[in-house]
Amino acid sequence: MLQIKAQLIQRKTYGVSQELRLFAPKLAQRLTAGQPVLVRTGWGLDSYLRRSFHPVTIDAESWTLRLPPSGDRGHAWLRMVPEGSELDCLGPIGVGYTLTDGARHVLCLGEGEMAWALLPAVTQAAERRLSVTLAVGAASARYTIPANRLPLAVEYRVVTTDGSRGRKGHLAALLPELLPWADAILAAGSIDFYHQLAESVQTQRGMLVQGFVQALYQTSFLCGTGACLSCVADIAGGRRRVCLRGPVFDLVDLLH
Repeated sequence: MLQIKAQLIQRKTYGVSQELRLFAPKLAQRLTAGQPVLVRTGWGLDSYLRRSFHPVTIDAESWTLRLPPSGDRGHAWLRMVPEGSELDCLGPIGVGYTLTDGARHVLCLGEGEMAWALLPAVTQAAERRLSVTLAVGAASARYTIPANRLPLAVEYRVVTTDGSRGRKGHLAALLPELLPWADAILAAGSIDFYHQLAESVQTQRGMLVQGFVQALYQTSFLCGTGACLSCVADIAGGRRRVCLRGPVFDLVDLLH
């Protein structure tokens, strides 16, 4: 883990959301999809705690954090930071997604805002010329990932609760047609969705085996080292510190 100053080199606004691109080569080169970075949201002795961000883009020299609509004070501070500022970053935290050898058909499943954490993995898989399908479920079209943010070779499926984009319903409705095709699954969603995913895998494929599904456990991190115990959760057969064992787990371990 590194504690490093990252320079804010670009700010883009997309409706009510912002994306901040941070120049930090040493950190970017260690980051993998699914690993969070803790960003200090204040100057000097300001009492704001660090905020957790899963990068939505990663390249050789920079990474991008996304600020969705939020009333959080730390997010509000980041919205006002001028370009050229240096932000105190700590990361990468824990374990991210991995593209296993032998997988040719990669299915990425994302719920709502968590789906954005999958974008670096989607890009990496497409660059390796794997067949990639990204399926996203959201409340409405407003909260889905724009298709122009994806590599051209990626198949994109969308389901919305209000039917404003793609199929009407919930993400789980797409599973029966997608699961038989997949060699590996990368998921980012709620625990309820993970239970639905596990049941669907067992129905479609007979059983849920180790190594087939990697799932991101959503939580906030304060220290990133396991010392504060704020991220402890009942996963992987006991009380575990997510910042050390996760936040990406094998689905078998996450639910047992």
